[in-house]
Amino acid sequence: MPTGHPTVEVSHRDRSTPHHRLAALRWQVPLVHALLGLGGFAVALRLLDRSAADAPAAWPVLAGVVLGGTGLLAIWLHLRLARHISDDAAATHAPAQAQARGQELRELMRLLPDGVLLLVDDRVAYANPAAEAMFGHAPGSLADLGAGQLVADGDRDTLEAWRRAPATSDAPPTSLRMCRRDGTVFRAALTAAQTRHDDRPCTLLVVRDLTDAERMRDDLAAGNRELQALAARVFTLQEDERRAISRELHDDIGQSVTAMKMAAGSALDEDDVQRRRDDLEDILVLADATLERLRDISILLRPPQLDALGLEAALRWHAERLLRNAGIVAALEIASLPRRPDPAVEQACFRIAQEALTNVVRHARAARVVLRLEEAGDGLALSVHDDGAGFSPGAARGLGLVIMRERAQGTGGRLDVTASPGGGTRIEAWLPYTPEAVALPAASGSGG
Repeated sequence: MPTGHPTVEVSHRDRSTPHHRLAALRWQVPLVHALLGLGGFAVALRLLDRSAADAPAAWPVLAGVVLGGTGLLAIWLHLRLARHISDDAAATHAPAQAQARGQELRELMRLLPDGVLLLVDDRVAYANPAAEAMFGHAPGSLADLGAGQLVADGDRDTLEAWRRAPATSDAPPTSLRMCRRDGTVFRAALTAAQTRHDDRPCTLLVVRDLTDAERMRDDLAAGNRELQALAARVFTLQEDERRAISRELHDDIGQSVTAMKMAAGSALDEDDVQRRRDDLEDILVLADATLERLRDISILLRPPQLDALGLEAALRWHAERLLRNAGIVAALEIASLPRRPDPAVEQACFRIAQEALTNVVRHARAARVVLRLEEAGDGLALSVHDDGAGFSPGAARGLGLVIMRERAQGTGGRLDVTASPGGGTRIEAWLPYTPEAVALPAASGSGG
């Protein structure tokens, strides 16, 4: 179609009769037709000098013929002009409707979070604000830029191969390494469609920055690896604890019970009263030692003070017992909580303190430890601070801190670790009084 036709059509519509005048003509023309017809018949009768007797009989027939013709004329004009008015109105409003649709499309592309590029002859004809921000360009500076300049060097051939592909293939490469204005490279997912712009073929390219998605994927993979290592470590610790308990029961408790059994047998066969009394005293000593050992094993599994007396007493007892045996000065600042936490929170807090104090005894080479427990907001704050060797958080490889962090986050709390080589270690945890079901984020460090 010649490019001048739209201009001719617009000029013709500009010179056309207005719509309200065409509508009036649909009734004015039939009325004039009826009046002229009746007047013409009246003049014709008078000119022919008809008799007065013949006039009344001729008038109805003539009037019927005139009115019938007028009605047919009115129907024809009504249909003809109505179609013309409708076509003319549609043609008149078409540019405005097209302009409104174009404005809506531009507004939609402006609000899209993904980058939108309109490529004409391998150059950018339009870029929405998201694309300009994604590539680090000022508003309007992407226009007329070559598409290859937005792609990293190693992936330009891939983009060019897609552009040289047959027209039936609209799909671009799944993802490409794109290049920002400052030279940084990021991976982006691309979606394309073929369309027309200013009566020219063009490509509509949608670009989605995958930087955040890849970072989340890497964090998730690291978290999964850490959880797998944690699960394996938990299974190993469970087996080690079971093996230790089994050994304690077999070696210490079993031998003590065997000794008591042999002493009881000797006492039964002993006729000498004094020797029988000595055997019975040996049995009592062995029974006391066995009970003490069983109590230690039970406390190792779960301290009875935690259930009977609460978190404050259990923490005080465990810290004094553990640090006194290790020769470390314990500064205990354990305040009375206004209300008792949930049992799950009590257990998590006790295990965190237990793990922290165990790490101090095993690794810190500290002379003094401060253990603090107090209320903080709608929860409780636990702090363990030592003056030991400390460590570099980036170099920590153990799972002790991971386990403590998981215990805190499992109740809806949090745990922070501050450490430096030679500067000691500070572990601070906050836990709510009532546990909350939360999603566990990826741990940011581990150690201990």
